[in-house]
Amino acid sequence: MFDRWMVMTDLDGTLLNHHSYDYQAAEPALKKLQASAIPVIFNSSKTYAELKSLSGQLEIHHPFIVENGSAIFIPQHYFGASSASLLPAEALSIDDFLVIITGQDINRLNAFLDHTEPAAINFCRCPLELAMELTGLNKPEALLARDRQFSVPLVFDDQQQQADFQREAERAGLSCLRGGRFLHLLGRCDKGVSMMVLRELYQKIYQQSFGVIALGDGQNDLAMLQQADIAVLVKSPSSTALSSQYPEFITTQQQAPAGWAEGVQAALEKINLNRGIQYGR
Repeated sequence: MFDRWMVMTDLDGTLLNHHSYDYQAAEPALKKLQASAIPVIFNSSKTYAELKSLSGQLEIHHPFIVENGSAIFIPQHYFGASSASLLPAEALSIDDFLVIITGQDINRLNAFLDHTEPAAINFCRCPLELAMELTGLNKPEALLARDRQFSVPLVFDDQQQQADFQREAERAGLSCLRGGRFLHLLGRCDKGVSMMVLRELYQKIYQQSFGVIALGDGQNDLAMLQQADIAVLVKSPSSTALSSQYPEFITTQQQAPAGWAEGVQAALEKINLNRGIQYGR
């Protein structure tokens, strides 16, 4: 039994529609969680710039995790001045956030790419028009998506070349994660590791236990879903294989954003029925 709950969620294909990036159908569920004092934590392949913008649009001012678990951004004073001693000593201050870095700096990744020269489209270096075509983003959105600090999205045409590249990255102490559109080159980190770091921080600061409801749709969400207390797999073009491999996950019938709201509702009902938890402080 947990004292409180938190929601960790992927964005593209989970909260946001895979093609249009619409989130309107999820807004009532977001408001319900806010009214119940359940923090919603974005845990995404998106960049700091993208998540800062989206947080403002949705008026969700909680910490968020960027670039497939590479760093945790915590709004300054979110936990209060008295909690400063509980934050990791290596936490950095960037803009209005405290940042816990769990991944690898972009300069190291670019040096590796310059050395290996993979036969792939580099999302950060390709023509902007191609980046927009690959993602369906407009120009300002694509520029935010290319402002990466800890990962590089790649597109391979040849599966063997991709597999060879992944092995070479592993030998170099890096890792690759498959997302909905890209293969992401990053440090030795994932969404699950950063989720657990942030949950532990919440528990230390509030002196309460936190259960985690995690929502995702793709392979790069798997580490997060496997470590969650309740895992929700939102139907998407990426989710079919995972739903058959992990029948214990709640699987939605609808795609995002309606599927996200469906998954949240199913998770809250499961808590009510099986755990008897009260939402809120």
